[in-house]
Amino acid sequence: MMPFAHVSKMRIDRDGTFSVILMDGQNVTSAFGKEAFERTSLISSSTYLPQESRVSLQTTRGDEIFIDLPRPEDPSPLNERITVYLDQNHWSTLTNVLYDPGRVADDEERDAAKRLISLVSAKKIVLPMSAAHISETCKQADFDQRYKRALTITQLSAGWQLRDPLDLRRFELRQALAHRYRGRRLVSPVAVTLDPDALYSARDRQPSDIDDSFPPQVQWIMHVIISAGANVDTMLDAEHVPLDPSAEWVAQFQQFAEFIHDNPSTKEVKRQRTCAKFISDLGKELPEESVRAEITPDEMGDWMLNHVDNDLRKMPSLGIFREVLHEKLSDGRLRWEDNDLTDMVYLAAATGYCDYVVGERAHISHITNGIRRLGRGGRVFRNLRSFVESL
Repeated sequence: MMPFAHVSKMRIDRDGTFSVILMDGQNVTSAFGKEAFERTSLISSSTYLPQESRVSLQTTRGDEIFIDLPRPEDPSPLNERITVYLDQNHWSTLTNVLYDPGRVADDEERDAAKRLISLVSAKKIVLPMSAAHISETCKQADFDQRYKRALTITQLSAGWQLRDPLDLRRFELRQALAHRYRGRRLVSPVAVTLDPDALYSARDRQPSDIDDSFPPQVQWIMHVIISAGANVDTMLDAEHVPLDPSAEWVAQFQQFAEFIHDNPSTKEVKRQRTCAKFISDLGKELPEESVRAEITPDEMGDWMLNHVDNDLRKMPSLGIFREVLHEKLSDGRLRWEDNDLTDMVYLAAATGYCDYVVGERAHISHITNGIRRLGRGGRVFRNLRSFVESL
């Protein structure tokens, strides 16, 4: 039997009051004796709805956020809905349409945003949130604007997440090596999911502090609820969190682009140079995944000499990332910016795994060219209007 099968609601209020309403209407209340949320938290209550597999979060401003929760047997119940990844600038458009429509000067873009919101509300489209969205929102200094954007993203994403691109990249490397040298096909992680650990799945994260005396299914549900609340809490937090720029990464790629510009070569040599830089940028990812795939040093050497380019072309995310990197490095006129790393990593992952991507103009142009060179079909757009028109 499903845990809490006889429970209608379980609610925790900010003051530490804990209430359970059973399906027959009985109400049981107790108190923790301390506040349930951190001082800076803007969440006033959290209500678990086990029959709907959702949690409702009330904010201190009176807004409500519904988060869909996974079930153990199906952490990613898309039910044939299409997945659409939005870059942060388009989330800003949705926010303005909801709270200050006059800030969207383009009538067609405003209408497209309204249409997209209605499709999400009708459960025909999933808009996954990513760790990049959290980072970009957290650096917003204006608290009111930050709150509105965070509310828009959390309400419309409803708990759906794009899995950590670093996790997806690592899997692609491991899959390519294991298949080529061991004849194994690995089970791919689901990229758009309700999995509570998906946003940072490639990074060391502290597990939820849950009493292990609870049954495993109850521990899992508690972890899911805590994780969902933590993601929302982080975005809504009243304290501004500046984003550290990737200055060193930007500088080294700007320098390499200038080297390529100052040392002209054939297209083939240029591609070899950018591929070498790409491999170097993978850092520990490639050697660590070769170990996980149980590849010998000789096989790794063979892959680097004879198969890397062909295998990269088949990788959903890294294939796109490599093409964007090649294009940007090949154009000496481009200036590398602090947000390039985030844009390239997340938009490449979204292009590889989501049905549609709507992103910033320059990077979408690079991705479009990369898709063409790879001979892939990809549905990427520079604005909401063109995306909605394609449906």
